[in-house]
Amino acid sequence: MASYLHPGVYIEEIPSGSRPIDAAGTSTAAFIGYTTRGPVDEPTFITSWEDYENIFGGIREVEDSVSGIDSMKNARLGQEIDTLGLSVFAYFQNGGGKAYIIRTASDTKVADGALEDSGTDLIGFEAVNPGTWGNRLRVRLTAKPDASDSRFTVEIGRGDGDDFVADETFTDVSLEKGDNDYLTTVLKEGSELLRVSDEDDIADAVAVINAAGTDGVSVEMTGGEDGTPGGANEYTGIFSKLLKYRDINIILLPDQTWGGAGQGIIESAISHCETMKNRMVIFDLPPGQELEKEKDVTDLALTTSTYAATYYPWALVSNPHYNPDTNPGAERMVLAPAGGFAAGQWARTDGRRGVWKAPAGVETNLLGIRKLLYTVEDAEQQYLNPLGVNALRQLPNYGSVIWGSRTRATRANPEWRYIPVRRTAIFIEESIFHGIHWAVFEPNDHRLWSALRTNIESFLGGLHRSGAFQGEKASDAYFVRCGLGQTMRQGDIDRGQVIVEVGFAPLKPAEFVIVRIQQKVGQQ
Repeated sequence: MASYLHPGVYIEEIPSGSRPIDAAGTSTAAFIGYTTRGPVDEPTFITSWEDYENIFGGIREVEDSVSGIDSMKNARLGQEIDTLGLSVFAYFQNGGGKAYIIRTASDTKVADGALEDSGTDLIGFEAVNPGTWGNRLRVRLTAKPDASDSRFTVEIGRGDGDDFVADETFTDVSLEKGDNDYLTTVLKEGSELLRVSDEDDIADAVAVINAAGTDGVSVEMTGGEDGTPGGANEYTGIFSKLLKYRDINIILLPDQTWGGAGQGIIESAISHCETMKNRMVIFDLPPGQELEKEKDVTDLALTTSTYAATYYPWALVSNPHYNPDTNPGAERMVLAPAGGFAAGQWARTDGRRGVWKAPAGVETNLLGIRKLLYTVEDAEQQYLNPLGVNALRQLPNYGSVIWGSRTRATRANPEWRYIPVRRTAIFIEESIFHGIHWAVFEPNDHRLWSALRTNIESFLGGLHRSGAFQGEKASDAYFVRCGLGQTMRQGDIDRGQVIVEVGFAPLKPAEFVIVRIQQKVGQQ
């Protein structure tokens, strides 16, 4: 309460009570899979393909990618390919903008090396993360021409002698602890390649570097190992970590396909999504299994979760490592899972039309696809669509497009049959969840109930005007209820609960456009 102690005019600001709800994100993807570079088991946020190349090394070159492609039917399947790199590339190429990458790898080792003097380690170095990529690194330490102090230049790069190429250069680096340019601090804060692992004998290190003079001192990194792809236990640990990342909307597991060992991991991912209730899994089917009849689909015994979707078939894309001059032995095309393309189109459609628009149709022209592994025509889609398998199809004049928008809940839970319906509900739930935290510990009375109704109605009204719901009038499109005798009893209030009920009429895609034509009979 303000105090008025003398006559005069007093200006006071009164809160309006309006607390706008911001729209939650809808298209941040999390890719989990094997790669030979980058942090292990730690979600790393990136916003471009260039980020992926810099941190995780881009698309790995793997021998025996696709051998002897005379036609799609003759493609040898089941070969080792970099499914993670290809999926991330497809995601960004097709409209994705934000992603977490989680590298799975077991039994890895970090490359390391040391500046030595007569067999004694003076300063130890190690790569920032494990893998054979670190074995290519060299560290060159060069003293100043006058060797007047302990400051010198550090270059981190590749090659030896005159062939050395520096990727990172740090000048005026010090070996005196406490100095702002101390070697350990400089590499920790500025290098994306190396860290100092040991500081055994700094004084002798200075002497060795100065003795080498401007010729430099070279340290070779060795011992890095890529390890093997992670198993079910590693994925379980990753899903536990992702419980703390609420901004993830889509999970992809490019290295895992339904059936065999991959099925259990996919089921764990779906269970994670059902726990979080704010994200979906896009999982892939085995590449070498053509779904020629309905029984081929039913025999897969696919999950019926509302938080999962799958796409078919895989695609053939250009091999980035093929070069007719420098690498003519590489195959021209490699197989890529469908999920990365679909996730990119989810993101693109969200940005262009909104999460309530089905990410399917002629607008979803899939970039980067040379061919689809199998052909889906109307006859195949008559059983794929009802069974919740979304098809990628080649349409004349449109190229490769997504031609389905079903969740895996097609028959088990028909009200969540469509991907945009499930994702719109997630979007609304997340937006409200983040937007009404201010209400916690507020007095639980009619003023709070009114403020909650007002703010949520304002948010839903904006969505309605954007075309997110059915119904011409707001009353037909959504409702918000909150009040004593309406959503709460006195017992609820005594337990510290304020209960808000929100309903919306979701838009559902026009899957079947029916045009009825008849002859017009002439009339007198």
